[in-house]
Amino acid sequence: MKKTLVAVTLLLASGSRAGDFMDTRLTFTLSENNFFAGPGETPQNSPGFGIGADRSNTLFFDNYETRYSGFETLSHLVLYKKMPSFFERLTTEASLVVRFLLNDEKQTTIQDAGSYIRLSYDFSEQLGEGSNLELVLFPVSGDRFRLGYSYKISWGGSSIFPLNNGLVPAAKLQLNFPQGYAFAGVKTTQIEEYLGNTSQTEMVTNYGALAGLGLDIQGIRAEVNAGYFTRGTLPHPGVLGRGAYATGISYQLGYHRGMPIGTSIDFALYKNDPEMEANFFKPEKYGEGLSFVVKHEGTFFFQTLSDPDNYGSTTNQLAMAFDLNLALKFGFWRLHLDAMYRTLSFLLHEVPSFTPFQDFPQAASTSPEYFAAAGIDYHLPSLHLTPGVVLGMQMPATYSIENLAVGGLEFGGKRTVVVQSASQRSVLPEGEEARMVFSVKFNSRWDISEMLAAILEVYFTWDDNQSRFVSDFYGLNLHAEFLDARVLGMNLALQARF
Repeated sequence: MKKTLVAVTLLLASGSRAGDFMDTRLTFTLSENNFFAGPGETPQNSPGFGIGADRSNTLFFDNYETRYSGFETLSHLVLYKKMPSFFERLTTEASLVVRFLLNDEKQTTIQDAGSYIRLSYDFSEQLGEGSNLELVLFPVSGDRFRLGYSYKISWGGSSIFPLNNGLVPAAKLQLNFPQGYAFAGVKTTQIEEYLGNTSQTEMVTNYGALAGLGLDIQGIRAEVNAGYFTRGTLPHPGVLGRGAYATGISYQLGYHRGMPIGTSIDFALYKNDPEMEANFFKPEKYGEGLSFVVKHEGTFFFQTLSDPDNYGSTTNQLAMAFDLNLALKFGFWRLHLDAMYRTLSFLLHEVPSFTPFQDFPQAASTSPEYFAAAGIDYHLPSLHLTPGVVLGMQMPATYSIENLAVGGLEFGGKRTVVVQSASQRSVLPEGEEARMVFSVKFNSRWDISEMLAAILEVYFTWDDNQSRFVSDFYGLNLHAEFLDARVLGMNLALQARF
């Protein structure tokens, strides 16, 4: 870490400017994720009211278009260069993008955030204004080159390769024209694989192929993309050393007027080009009449896994995800609606599956995650204040089976596991089923300047799926019991973004 910091310091001293830092977020937050719980009383710990916040201070409908919780302090060093080529109509660009995520006083995560080389050949005369053919090369991380459209249900990033060695470069060739685009690309990484049905392993190059196209004509958007990936080998007896694969297709249909359909900031290529308007944190424009966007997305995904019910066999597990998004603005009012559906197999496709590289057994039953959330806010221009409210309901994904074995523990009877994410799961008491989760959030944003805002959030959730393990005096007879379903939290943040 010290060597890395020294290298970065020398890089800054060699001629970079303060403006080379982009997408900077400095956040000071007073928070409490659950006033009804104390430290150690819930699976998601409640340390108490204090300074600082993390993903536990968010709700299931928050941050639909980003990987972040919104409370991070981070920045991106972007060293960007753009020059005309020696050849007519060809432009060359390169951008070194390094993310600094400040975790605490002693630890800062420094990683590549989509550095790229770009060559663009102008086809404006042939295909219309703004048309070009571009080749984008990602030397270190191609994670920003993803499939799907909404970040929450996107796929094909670096984690599509389980157990990759941390280097997932990519290349993308894209034709842009006034009514749409078409692209094709490739990714590679190295994964430690079993060599046939032996215990010997070696690093082996794995591949991904991606392609897609989209059209936008008079506000009607239609897009489709697809990918195929090799993912190393299966580790289970009977299928040891056999190849693991994944393939899928995504589509999006939308209609917009006065508002762009847009993409997640986590898909964007970073460039601090003085000729381009910075649009990371553009202030919202109000009072311009009715504008709206409505869009729907779907994904069908297959992955090769070992078959737990047929020794020595593999199977293709189907995963699906769908969403519907609506945003409407009229005068100083804004309304938004998000609805999402994900099968358990899609929620866990990067693991992959509940037991890694193994399909769900026939004795198990699964249910998907789905939620809907609607929000409304009103902007008071004289005060630069925007109060609002969001209501949401969620049914979490579940995995149920008789005599559950998980984490080295065995639970008798029929058990249901509530799966919030690949890393967050809770086992319900014997015979109990998952319940619907209800949430309401009151929020208010006060813009003090174009870069500084104060944000207040107060939220209440009724989550009857919270449970914990309890044992007797001797540490035996471990069982699960329900906890208080009430969750009351708040976040008061002062955030600078530039």
